Amino acid sequence: MKRLTKHLIYLIPALLVIFLPSSALAWSYSVSPAVKEINNVSPGGEAEFNLIIHNKDNASHTFMLTTYSPEESERRSGKAEFPDGSWISFSPQELQVAANSKAEAEVTVVIPPEQEWVDKDWEIWLSIMPADSDLLVVNYYVRLMVSTGGGVENGSNVGLIVGAVAGIIVIVGLVTWKARRKKKPE
Repeated sequence: MKRLTKHLIYLIPALLVIFLPSSALAWSYSVSPAVKEINNVSPGGEAEFNLIIHNKDNASHTFMLTTYSPEESERRSGKAEFPDGSWISFSPQELQVAANSKAEAEVTVVIPPEQEWVDKDWEIWLSIMPADSDLLVVNYYVRLMVSTGGGVENGSNVGLIVGAVAGIIVIVGLVTWKARRKKKPE
């Protein structure tokens, strides 16, 4: 009898979980692309792309889009932490997606014009999650890798100045050479 009671203690809760409706139903949606690479963005420049959210449920849902900075161990090799999540904006930041359909959100990445952002490789994740949290929620993350390119055009005209000085030297040299040539008797 004790043995039967012991088994019933485990069996009854297991049967209740299996046969009673549960609010722990998973959401049915997906996001694309799963990974987005943006290469050679110049500091002071921007890049745009679209995220597509596919709602596979029979009901309409609202999704929130935010940024998430992963730990170093979660980032890809050679990628540093993205300096500031506010450089990324979503339009819209909350997206209503009808049942069994898809919708797009525009993502804009703006890199400030400072020289310190030249030749960098960063990773940040874009978080897409349902606004309703009464069910078991699965958050999707899109890996966003951003690489900045070379030089910043922020008033530094070193090349232009060096070229102008070299041009002046060549012109002065030619004028001097012609002037000396005219002085020589033939």
